[in-house]
Parts: sequence; C-alpha cells; structure tokens
Amino acid sequence: MESDYESDDRPPRRPPVPSKDPYVYTLQSNRNATSAKVCRDFVAVVLGSVGQEGLVEVATLCTSELATNAFLHAEGDSLTLRVMIEPPRFRVLVYDASAQLPTAGRLAAPDRLHGRGLGLVAALADAWGTADADPAGMYAKGIWFELHAEQKG
Repeated sequence: MESDYESDDRPPRRPPVPSKDPYVYTLQSNRNATSAKVCRDFVAVVLGSVGQEGLVEVATLCTSELATNAFLHAEGDSLTLRVMIEPPRFRVLVYDASAQLPTAGRLAAPDRLHGRGLGLVAALADAWGTADADPAGMYAKGIWFELHAEQKG
C-alpha cells in the first residue's frame, strides 16, 4: 500500500517544545456515589503521566475527600474536577453547585463521626481553600488543595 506522502514530503521530526503554560486537565462527573473513585483515578493518571508518582497517595486521598463532600453535601447533578500542574505547584479543584462554604467549626470537631474530611485535607496539603464560581458559571463554588511537586534532579 502506498502512502499519501513520499518520504521527502514529510516534515522533519522535532521534539515538542515544553509549554510555559500550566498543564490543566478537566473532568466533569455526575454527582453520585462513584464520583470520588472516578476523580481519584483521574488525578492518579494525571500525576503518573507527568512523572509525579510520589504525590499520588496524598493527592488521591485529598481528591477523594473533596469529591465525597460534593456528593454528600452539594446540589445539582454534576461536579467538575480541575487539575492544574504549574511546577512546582500541583492543584486540584472540585467545583459543585452549592454556594454553602465549609465552616471552620466543622473542621475543628475531632469527636464527630462525619465532617472531618477537610481536616485531613488541611493536614496533608501544602495549602487549601475555597474558590468563587467556575469561569463558565455552571457551579457556585470550588474547594481546592495544593501540593508541591517533587523536584527532579
């Protein structure tokens, strides 16, 4: 079978030039009982694809907490997970349709059976917080955490 290109017509192969822009990966998920697993797996794959396997355990635990909170406490039928890699920062943000922000009181109650997930995120992440509505206007708020990427070298 003949190719549409003769060997002399092909452009020369060049390695891709690394982007100076942050890498952003987005996943939209139904807000249901499987959301946390889907979001966890997505974050693990993204981290593995950029050589940050050392962050997977903490990142997937924190992601699971954010996605579980969106499933249990938010409104609407979907959530959006945004993963941004801007070395040395790695940030995960979960948007949902509930405008209600988490309160510090819920984070400080170690004797409660529920409501300690954000306390885990606060303890494990390098930073965490809330975000305003997503840029597309589909969601009322976001909750995010940030880890510092491993330095290669």
